[in-house]
Amino acid sequence: MERKVKGTSEGAKLISDMNEEKTIILTILVAIVILGALLVMVFFTPTQKEPFAAIYLLDSEKQAKNFPKTVVLGENNTLVLWVGVENKNETQVFTVRVKVDDGKAPVNPSPAETTQSFEKTLVNKEVWEFQVTINIDHVGSHRLIFELWSFNETENTLEYTGNWVSLSLEAIQA
Repeated sequence: MERKVKGTSEGAKLISDMNEEKTIILTILVAIVILGALLVMVFFTPTQKEPFAAIYLLDSEKQAKNFPKTVVLGENNTLVLWVGVENKNETQVFTVRVKVDDGKAPVNPSPAETTQSFEKTLVNKEVWEFQVTINIDHVGSHRLIFELWSFNETENTLEYTGNWVSLSLEAIQA
């Protein structure tokens, strides 16, 4: 009888140890399956790209380096610049508003009056570059402001995108 009790006790311990090992292995396997499923979701779920639109300014040679700082009235007071708009979003109608002020007013958007306006529909990843001619006709400090606006079809109105670029210059008399 002693043998049976002793054997049963060792057998129960052995079964208990095997059940514990099976539980650990099963837990590890479940964790691996869950982690694998999460990794598959992360890698195969398309990333949501935020809409993006940019506006930039180029000089008369279509470069971003030789911007005028001073103009002389009657000699070189007509500026030719290039404005670029880049769309990284669904097809959208953009408007660029050109404004000129004395450089003291806030910008975003500028309260200055719009002197010129340009509009174009851009598809995703399209870039629009266009030439702007501006004539400065009086002495003093000037800031040329180019604001980017987009058409909101739901509201049927233009909305300021918060994107703008400017160029400050001084106009002097000859």
